[in-house]
Formats: sequence, C-alpha cells, structure tokens
Amino acid sequence: MRTISLYCNLVLVFGVIIFVLTPSPASTQEVTLVAPDVKEVAKGYRAEALEHKTVVNDKGENIGPIDDFIFGRDNEPVFAVLSVGDFVGLGDELVAVPFRSLKLDDPSGNIVLPGASRAALQKLPVFLYNR
Repeated sequence: MRTISLYCNLVLVFGVIIFVLTPSPASTQEVTLVAPDVKEVAKGYRAEALEHKTVVNDKGENIGPIDDFIFGRDNEPVFAVLSVGDFVGLGDELVAVPFRSLKLDDPSGNIVLPGASRAALQKLPVFLYNR
C-alpha cells in the first residue's frame, strides 16, 4: 500500500514538473529579424513592373496579361492572376496560376507560362476576388 502511495506521489510530482516546464501557447516569443542581402533582393522583380505584362506560352502564343498578384497567408504560395479571354479583349476572365510556374527570365524577354494555352486556361475556375 505504501509503495502504491509513493508511486502516485512520484507520478504527481513528475506531472507538475512537466506542466511547469512546458511553455504555454500564450507565452511571448522573441522575433528575430533576418537582414536580407540587398544586392540579391535588388535582382528581383517589382510587382508593379510585372503587372499588366503579357504572358505567352512556350510557343510564343499570347495567353493574356498579368492582372494582379495574390499572396497567400502563412507562407502559402503566391499566385499570378491572369486575364484570359478572346483576342479582342471582350469576355476576359481571371484565372489564378502559381507564380512559380512563370518563367520571368526567358531569353525572348517575355513572361512565359510553359505548356499553357488560352483554351486550357479558360477551363480553369474563374478567379473572383474575396471582397
């Protein structure tokens, strides 16, 4: 009986120690900032410079212009919103494609979406802004 009581007390003490040493979710955490290499950052693209630029496929066929960019929450992917439709600009619809799918440094100077076609993109779900 005494052994059981001692065992229960040890388990209780061990549980209290674990509880005290476990940080609570509401505890504050120090945020560390990382200084980026500004020379590398400067080699990137400004969103403003890419917006409204025409996207072509790898055959050089016009897909449509970049309408906007959507940045996901909690490190989710970035999407480029493209305006695709008929050739005269009527009936354009917005579709979202992963930004990483775009080739920005194509030797042609164009933004390329490899393997894409206007018809295939028009089959994607229409993108609607969350208002």
